[in-house]
Amino acid sequence: MAMTGHSFSAACGLDGLRSRLVEARRAVRAPVGALLFLSGGLVQRLPAVAEVAREIFRGVATCLVPAAGVLSERGELEGEAGVSGMLWEGGDCAPFAAPARDVAGAVALLLEPSGPSAPSRQPGARPRTGTVLLFMRPEAVEADTLSALSDAAPGSTVLGAGTVGANPIVILASGEVREAAAVGLVLTGLAPPLVETAGACRLLSEFHPIDEVTEGGLVLSVGGKPALDLLSSCTNRVGRPRPADPAEPAPVVFAALADPASTSEASPRFVVRPVRGLDTARRGLMIGDAARRGVRLAFAVRDATTARSELAAATQRISRGILGASPRFALYLTCAGRGQSLYGARDVEARILRSRFGDLPIAGMHSAFELVPWNAESDARIALYSSVLALFRAPS
Repeated sequence: MAMTGHSFSAACGLDGLRSRLVEARRAVRAPVGALLFLSGGLVQRLPAVAEVAREIFRGVATCLVPAAGVLSERGELEGEAGVSGMLWEGGDCAPFAAPARDVAGAVALLLEPSGPSAPSRQPGARPRTGTVLLFMRPEAVEADTLSALSDAAPGSTVLGAGTVGANPIVILASGEVREAAAVGLVLTGLAPPLVETAGACRLLSEFHPIDEVTEGGLVLSVGGKPALDLLSSCTNRVGRPRPADPAEPAPVVFAALADPASTSEASPRFVVRPVRGLDTARRGLMIGDAARRGVRLAFAVRDATTARSELAAATQRISRGILGASPRFALYLTCAGRGQSLYGARDVEARILRSRFGDLPIAGMHSAFELVPWNAESDARIALYSSVLALFRAPS
């Protein structure tokens, strides 16, 4: 079956949603999977939305994801009831729903050589590889959720996001509706997507290794200096993107964390975490479990110019990777803190995507956090103020 994708989006209530889903279902001959990103009043009526989707998308594995906002190649919807969705055909799609601690086991079961839709394999065969789309309640994430998932899905691509306002839902092809703190789809039989991520934070300092940190994530020493002193030394570089307004809060400084590496690494990848508190007596900073001895620490601030340029660069990298293949559709997951509150205007990121990919079907959400692929070993990281773009393609 040829791979195709059909996107749809609308600002609507439950009645308007029904007509949109009917139109989408008619547009795709034999869909195998569907993603619905929902915002505003549709999140409050999620069980009713699930019943409508179950009726119209009969026999199609479907994932319903509550979001702060939704987006497509047509634009972004923030602060109102809306839907952005994708229906596709090609490959296989298996849904799962589980507590966060059981996600790895659920995914491993679907990737077993004898799992759903799997071809016959020899005994002892390695797990199949695929693409894992995972959506979780932020408060449900446990410390080892992602490391266990990496072990369960070696060689697979893992990406996803944090939901907003409610548990996500999956609908099995049988019509069974399942709600859980963590749900997702395992896609197999398709080429792995091209995936790029983009940050939205400008660095204020160089990276230095964490020398001393308590078990709870209180960083005491960084690069041979007290952590609080390092923070104080770079706060004068924060600046403001426009003339200061006394009523406008000062920009928030974040901890930027990069993996241990040689000092020659010029532009390390990093994730940001909030600085949760100060210990003035010990000159320390409370950052949390992500701060460990050897991890490199810098400080950063949210910045619209950086966000625009990084997203433009990410789309350019993906465009270069498309060569020799035919793009079918894309998923775009972006932090709720990257919308109008960052740019002061609507549809900034949707316009960047459209300028690069034209009418390519895109569906996505404004999320609580993003799950970004980190390396070739299937590792994924929780990122804040970032975006992840996954482009699915078929050989040309």
